[in-house]
Amino acid sequence: MGDKLKLPVGIDDFEKIRRNTFYYIDKTKLIEQLFVNWGEVNLFTRPRRFGKTLNMSMLKCFFEIGADETLFNGLYISGNRQLCEEHMGKYPVIFLSLKNVEGLTFENAKYQMAELVGREAERFGFLKQSERLSENDKEVYLALTKKVNGKYVIDDDILYASLQTLSELLYKHYGKKTVILIDEYDVPLDKAFGHGYYREMVALIRAVFGKALKTNFALEFAVLTGCLRVSKESIFTGLNNFKILSVTDTRFDEQFGFTDKEVKELFQERNYAAALPALKAFVKQKPAASLLQDAEYMLVSSAYELKDKNRIELLRKYLDRYPDTPYANRIYALLASCYFYEGKYDEALALFNSADLDLLGNEERDDCTYQLATCYLKTDNLREAAIWFETLRANSPKYAKDCDYYLSYIRYTQKRYTEALKGFLPLQDDSKYKALVPYYIAEIYTQLKNYDKAQIVAQNYLSAYPNNEHAAEMYRILGDAYYHFGQYHQAVEAFNNYLNKDHSAPRRDALYMLGLSYYQTKVYSKAAETLGKVTTDNDALTQNAYLHMGLSYLQLAEKNKARMAFEQAAASNANMQIKEQAAYNYALCLHETSFSAFGESVTAFEKFLNEFPTSPYAEKVSSYLVEVYMNTRSYDAALKSIDRIAKPSAQILEAKQKILFQLGTQSFANADFEQALKYLNQSIAIGQYNRQTKADAYYWCGESYYRLNRMVEAARDFNAYLQLTTQPNNEMYALANYNLGYIAFHRKDYTQASNYFQKYIQLEKGENATALADAYNRIGDCHLHVRNFEEAKQYYSQAEQMNTSSGDYSFYQLALVSGLQKDYTGKITLLNRLVGKYPASPYAVNAIYEKGRSYVLMDNNNQAITSFKELLTKYPESPVSRKAAAEIGLLYYQKGDYNQAIEAYKQVIEKYPGSEEARLAMRDLKSIYVDLNRIDEFAALANAMPGHIRFDANEQDSLTYAAAEKIYARGRMEEAKTSLNKYLQTFPEGAFSLNAHYYLCLIGNEQKNYDMILLHSGKLLEYPNNPFAEEALILRAEVQFNQQNMAEALASYKMLKEKATNVERRQLAETGILRCAFLLRDDIETIHAATDLLAEAKLSPELRNEALYYRAKAYTKQKADKKAMEDYRELAKDTRNPYGAEAKYQVAQSLYDAKEYAAAEKELLNYIEQSTPHAYWLARSFILLSDVYHATGKDLDARQYLLSLQQNYQGNDDIESMIESRLSKLKVEN
Repeated sequence: MGDKLKLPVGIDDFEKIRRNTFYYIDKTKLIEQLFVNWGEVNLFTRPRRFGKTLNMSMLKCFFEIGADETLFNGLYISGNRQLCEEHMGKYPVIFLSLKNVEGLTFENAKYQMAELVGREAERFGFLKQSERLSENDKEVYLALTKKVNGKYVIDDDILYASLQTLSELLYKHYGKKTVILIDEYDVPLDKAFGHGYYREMVALIRAVFGKALKTNFALEFAVLTGCLRVSKESIFTGLNNFKILSVTDTRFDEQFGFTDKEVKELFQERNYAAALPALKAFVKQKPAASLLQDAEYMLVSSAYELKDKNRIELLRKYLDRYPDTPYANRIYALLASCYFYEGKYDEALALFNSADLDLLGNEERDDCTYQLATCYLKTDNLREAAIWFETLRANSPKYAKDCDYYLSYIRYTQKRYTEALKGFLPLQDDSKYKALVPYYIAEIYTQLKNYDKAQIVAQNYLSAYPNNEHAAEMYRILGDAYYHFGQYHQAVEAFNNYLNKDHSAPRRDALYMLGLSYYQTKVYSKAAETLGKVTTDNDALTQNAYLHMGLSYLQLAEKNKARMAFEQAAASNANMQIKEQAAYNYALCLHETSFSAFGESVTAFEKFLNEFPTSPYAEKVSSYLVEVYMNTRSYDAALKSIDRIAKPSAQILEAKQKILFQLGTQSFANADFEQALKYLNQSIAIGQYNRQTKADAYYWCGESYYRLNRMVEAARDFNAYLQLTTQPNNEMYALANYNLGYIAFHRKDYTQASNYFQKYIQLEKGENATALADAYNRIGDCHLHVRNFEEAKQYYSQAEQMNTSSGDYSFYQLALVSGLQKDYTGKITLLNRLVGKYPASPYAVNAIYEKGRSYVLMDNNNQAITSFKELLTKYPESPVSRKAAAEIGLLYYQKGDYNQAIEAYKQVIEKYPGSEEARLAMRDLKSIYVDLNRIDEFAALANAMPGHIRFDANEQDSLTYAAAEKIYARGRMEEAKTSLNKYLQTFPEGAFSLNAHYYLCLIGNEQKNYDMILLHSGKLLEYPNNPFAEEALILRAEVQFNQQNMAEALASYKMLKEKATNVERRQLAETGILRCAFLLRDDIETIHAATDLLAEAKLSPELRNEALYYRAKAYTKQKADKKAMEDYRELAKDTRNPYGAEAKYQVAQSLYDAKEYAAAEKELLNYIEQSTPHAYWLARSFILLSDVYHATGKDLDARQYLLSLQQNYQGNDDIESMIESRLSKLKVEN
């Protein structure tokens, strides 16, 4: 079939269509029918788009004088030679199209009509020179074409007669009657109706048409067309020669619009663009049902062919409307093709399988078979795809080469490289495939390890198509060839060209070869970076990539990164040789970096020996293992590893001795002294493989026994240390003497104690001023106990001059020594200086009391009373105040000031019931009242005392209590409890009732009867100043704390702090306040309590750590981050205890939060190197380090740390979920 003719879209000029070879549907039979069905005036009414204007143009071209008969060659009318000879080109023709006659007003529309007539008249300009016209005729013609300022000016009378006049002038000139053609006669009327001048327009058209078409001798015939049939009476009044030919008139039905035959011809000629409007027009003609079904089939088929965006919807609607259509098979095929072109291959397959492709035309069958095979290929059904491509190749020359290509491609994907190559090679010269198949050919050569040919194909291709879409892949293949030839520099260049041209995700094998090429060319940083991108799957490629990453990092002296890379390579079993090499290097990196976060360093060498016992590295590994044991901080893992060795060598046993020692000191740091003793004694029991380790173990045993108050064992082990150590000049040696000094002091061997403290002073290098001052004080105490007063004063003075927190004690002791030397004035002076310099000192209370006693000894009773009253005012709750109050009464009594004495004694009895001072006060009061003969007042006073407690115990009361007390003293607790309760029942307000409550408290504590403790301590605290109040508060607060009644415990500890008579009890109270406040989440109280506790002069390291930790936590919650960090940094100095372990992490977290990534990384790496037995916080540090690396764009490092942690961490907590979430995030982002 020849080329399709052009479509005359929007063209209704017959001559133009014919001369420019546009597509034309032959309607020239209309000419013949006009003569057969003769009418002088013919009106054709047809809907729009029925070809009316084109038919009128065709009539003009046929009838008008000078017609070109070639325009009609091959058309129907040319077959009627007689008609053509008689009528073609024989008539003048007036042709008017009224489709543009319109206006908002009648005047505008009338001008449009005048202009139309004038332009048509001007077409016959030759009439101005016609010899057949008179001058008058010519003037009439000029009136039709008259213009003023470029606009036509035609009088109404002339306009009304214009068509008649023009036809008569043409008749005179040619001697031939005129054919008048008026197209779209009704448009002006329609527009006039819309704009409100319909009557005026009817009158105008009636006038023009009436004169031209009625009794016009110059008229041969006229043809009018329009959409509307206007009543004959309104316009064509009086036209007896008028014939109306509507769409219902069958005589001309094939000459306007389209016939079913014409439509089918257009469709069958595949002139779908022309067929589509024709089909739509034909459907509007409402043909018979069978024709309508065919027309609509052709309509949706044309829509498919023209790629209408709604073609799927149109095809489906057709099937819905005509479910039994004979065209169903083809419609299904067309629908399948639509889905195919949209890339919806599953839907296309379903529809292709619903159609019988063999019933289609050959060409369409082959097209659909090709699409079907391609659908199978796209949906990875290679077997079916191959079957259909084979079938198509056997039956369709059109698709033969396409089938060859796709069948070769399928074999390529199936790794049937030889068959695929055989199919691809002939396609190299095919215009369609010559730029595509070389890629597959080169790739196949690469897969077949025929790198010579692969290189040639790739180079030729890149020369011919340097910018083709497959150029990137050709560079990759070229790089592959260079890599296997060992030409690594060229490989690097080729692979980089591949990466620069291909902006999709690069192939792993290409990255792998590029990384190894970098390694071979010693560009180690690029090697590590590139190979890191390969490690996404768990396979041999990843394993070897990790190995060479590790080797590259070793060259870059980044041993930590090397270690992690080797660790990942060693974890894979893909290639056992690579695993062996990686495992060895991993263990070696661990050894050389002293890295042992989770016991890896010990287990790595041991695991290597188990997995590769015959390895050439085995001997080296064995020697390294001992060294690792010596250096490791993963002591538990190392100990277990050693225990698995059947015959440990002396080196291994020495390592075990040290490991047990380290475990002991760790337990000591965590205040687990019993566990510390177990490890340390095991270390000692191994023997003397290392003398200093054994000596140090003795020292820490001594420290542990000392903390457990087992002084005999402590002294034994400290002495063992001193005898065994080879390092007599270090701090530990000095402290051993210091501790022995305390042990001797406690057993009151003051001479020996003094000697040990003297040794400590000689050994101490001035680094520990607090302990040094304390040693001076203790030597002073030793001299004081043996009454060497001058020597005592000398050492107290030295201690005070060191300006440590124990200076108040030194002052106090100096004052006491002065008093013992009867230098009361000097004593008072020192005591006043003490109170002035250390107003918050716990010795301030005793200082005021001792000052009063000094005045008593100086017989200055008035000044003594003043001092005692000062004490009562400042410290009314102090037990010392009881003595002062009693002293005041006694002094007044001795002075004979009985009334003052009575008042003073009353104060003692009321404020301190049950105390010894109260008993003595009652005794003296009795004497005073007897002397004053005021016995009744004394009786009344006794009855008015708190609780009616009788101060003068009768014999039964005293004996009953004494019996119960003896039972308690013998340790018979249950019996004592019964007796004491019986005493309280008999004498509820007895003289010894407070004593009884106190002993019942102690029995409750012994029997763990906590309700009993709370009951009897409560009774005691009803008299808060009694001598048992402190101990009652200690027991009560402990029970409340353990029962988690934190608010009550807090109140008890606060009361205890107020009443504490010594440093130990004050520390106990402050510790209790701190713990309660922390558990109550009272941050302000926690901060105050911790600060108070930390201000204590002699605070154990364990309590100090606890206080710092709680304060740091409280500071953090109060947004005082700087202060929190100060405490955390202090704690972080020792990561052996849990507080320090977390603190070290918190310091790094703070740096990370502040985006100080370099500082955070440094802190974390230091932590990892330093290590800790508290694995959870070390694991959190690994995770935080991965966050640091991610934040700084080092995702490879982040991933390696996470993988290392995942493989080595054994805890059952939230660490695993943290690892997984971060690994997932890294995978998504990369």
